[in-house]
Amino acid sequence: MSRLAGQLARLDSGSYPVRFAYRTLFSDMDANRHLNNGTIGRLFEEGRANLSHRVFGGAVTSGAVNGLTMLLATITVEFLSQARYPGSIEVGTAVTRVGGSSFAMGQAAFQDGECVALADCVMVKAAEGRPVRLTGAERELLARLAFAGAGVADAGTS
Repeated sequence: MSRLAGQLARLDSGSYPVRFAYRTLFSDMDANRHLNNGTIGRLFEEGRANLSHRVFGGAVTSGAVNGLTMLLATITVEFLSQARYPGSIEVGTAVTRVGGSSFAMGQAAFQDGECVALADCVMVKAAEGRPVRLTGAERELLARLAFAGAGVADAGTS
């Protein structure tokens, strides 16, 4: 974990303003009783949807209402340790950057107080497959969901 030495806040669930708990299921694990990669990815997806719903409501999280949608442009997932069944996982999500039509999120998954995975992604607000500018109100709501201890970078032009 030396790579994360300068980012210790990433390993603290309290740094994420949007969080939810999930009880792991038997079907979430692989033959070694570890949660499989797909489960962790699905939980991060739920965290992204949760944050987006808080900001955009049903306008973009219910499937292209009024032609608007959220596109996942990039995602990187890093597995730090094995998560196990049975148990529970807490997923935290925070905004790390706001651009003109996109925003970045940092996420973490925790089991028994230990960070087991991290994710970073970029989401794009779009209509008909093309980027749409974030409104001032949306930008303000995104800024309120910033990663604790760090202001949201405002790129404003992406």
